[in-house]
Amino acid sequence: MKHPYARPVCRALPDVGLPEPRVVPWVLALARAVSGVYLRTVLGFERVELRGGERLVGLFQGALKGERRLILAFRHPYGDEPQLLAWVFGRGVEKEARRLGTRLPRMSHAVFVHGYEVPRWGGAFVRWILPRSGAMPVHHSKLDSAGMARIRAAIEDGPYPLALAPEGQVSYTSDDVPRLEAGAIRLGFQSADRLDKAGRTEHVELLPISVHYRYGRRAWISLERLVQHLTTFTGCAPSTPALSPFLGPDPGGEPGAGGSHTGTELKKIGKLHVQLAAALESILGLAEHQYGITGDRARIIVGERVEAIVEAALGTAERLLGLERGAGDSIERLYRIRQAGWDRVFLPPAQDPRSASPLKRAILDRCAGEAWYAMRHMELADFAWYFRSDPPCFDAGPETGNRQENQGAGFRAWGGPPHELVEYVENLWDFANRLSGGAISGRVNVRPKRALVVVAPTLDLSAQLDGYRLDRKAATAEALAALMNAYQSCIKELRNEV
Repeated sequence: MKHPYARPVCRALPDVGLPEPRVVPWVLALARAVSGVYLRTVLGFERVELRGGERLVGLFQGALKGERRLILAFRHPYGDEPQLLAWVFGRGVEKEARRLGTRLPRMSHAVFVHGYEVPRWGGAFVRWILPRSGAMPVHHSKLDSAGMARIRAAIEDGPYPLALAPEGQVSYTSDDVPRLEAGAIRLGFQSADRLDKAGRTEHVELLPISVHYRYGRRAWISLERLVQHLTTFTGCAPSTPALSPFLGPDPGGEPGAGGSHTGTELKKIGKLHVQLAAALESILGLAEHQYGITGDRARIIVGERVEAIVEAALGTAERLLGLERGAGDSIERLYRIRQAGWDRVFLPPAQDPRSASPLKRAILDRCAGEAWYAMRHMELADFAWYFRSDPPCFDAGPETGNRQENQGAGFRAWGGPPHELVEYVENLWDFANRLSGGAISGRVNVRPKRALVVVAPTLDLSAQLDGYRLDRKAATAEALAALMNAYQSCIKELRNEV
């Protein structure tokens, strides 16, 4: 099966066998040669702007010399950050080094950590290139001593920095950090402790990197096309007067009325808001009907309605797979469902379906199909857990404060749709996509776009070893809070730009 993540699975498959990760020079050279074209033509990036490039170059210089051990902790709000950052950590760092007149000791590169399931749904090319670029798989919900040992070895002795996403998976919002996992902090502390006990002087440093997309005038066409597609898919009328409270001030008012937008700008955004509000209500209503969620939904805020849908979807998936609810939060439950589902689709060598009897093969195929459909509920919960709000408002009125004023100013200066609006439309489409049985492969991105990659100051984990040895839990929590603050500072920095 070429795309099991997007198309229904009806047959059990032998598990994906990946070679041991290592950087193959000619594969890396080929990937670097086409990466710029790939960013422009496939991902739709017009430009990549690096904030803190001098810091990034200095850190790479030390890491490539073996003078420091560097963990690149990047935000993961969109889904295509790994492809973008692969270019940044390679060609981008070298380009910035040339601008600064700095010589790197050798070719710049970073090895990425990815979920074990990515090669399963990513297709043959993904399975081929990931291990040959040094990328390392990891499991979220079961013991993976081999994977952890491989990652620790990369931190302590690898020739390149290690890149991973502390959010654990795509978080679908660039202006907030819904949750962080402590795995990167724990791994960093463990490696710092071992290096220190071995008498080595290199410090283990964690570098927070925040990624944000912005949109120019040409993105309006793509955005409006996606809104039209969304309203058609959800069966909504172009406008619904009863939903006018979503708009704020009169969208057809005079320039400057109710905020910093002109009347034309407000009219365009206001029309989109009406359509989005109608589509949102349609999606929520259909999801509640599917899961038998009843009651007076009109009096319940969006976040509470979505929370009920997430809980129902997770419970349905667990029931179909025969799983207990288990401990942990919704995301931990989601990880267990994903693990169980994929393990019934892709079977280990001892259970290779190709060598099974016809009857056994038929049973394995049926179990794989049932697991795939159970995971459709997991995919809905996977996205919806992060989606908890009404369409964004850009009225810049007295109740919205400076943030909305800055959004309005940024909208006029750049000339394109506000990024919050774009993200909301993309997410609302994804909500409908997941409810219909889709996955992240069905996500639609507005384009063209420019990327802002913000490099924050590093967190020196080796410098905090004394506290870590006294109280590992407290030191980990403190470092995790510092990482969260670093991301929030990057978000605030961009939010305050006019």
